[in-house]
Amino acid sequence: MEYSQIILEMLERIKILENKVKALEEANENVASAKPISNVDLNKVSAKYRQLAEYLVRSGATRVELSYAEIEEILGFRLPDTARNFKQSFWANTKTHSYSSSWLEIGYKTRVDASGDKVTFLKNTI
Repeated sequence: MEYSQIILEMLERIKILENKVKALEEANENVASAKPISNVDLNKVSAKYRQLAEYLVRSGATRVELSYAEIEEILGFRLPDTARNFKQSFWANTKTHSYSSSWLEIGYKTRVDASGDKVTFLKNTI
């Protein structure tokens, strides 16, 4: 392989890396400009499910409907099988489950779609 060809290939790779860096910088700017989390005490929220709480708070919505796939994307891991197999008990609005603190501590309650894979988070407005 000739040196000029190697140099051209390296320049092309550098260009690709520069584009990736630019995309990451833009993503970081979007995160930095995202709606800040209000004065909600996230210390009471299960660390494992905190990303879900942060998502709900940032949404500012009184009603948020999410599919299981969307919840898993927010959390960064697959929900346990019990979330699908025992929907009513897993998504129950009870403080006996540490993960339910992710919505209860920030003022939301859940309503689960028994026939599908969707959960609706409803903000307590009282």
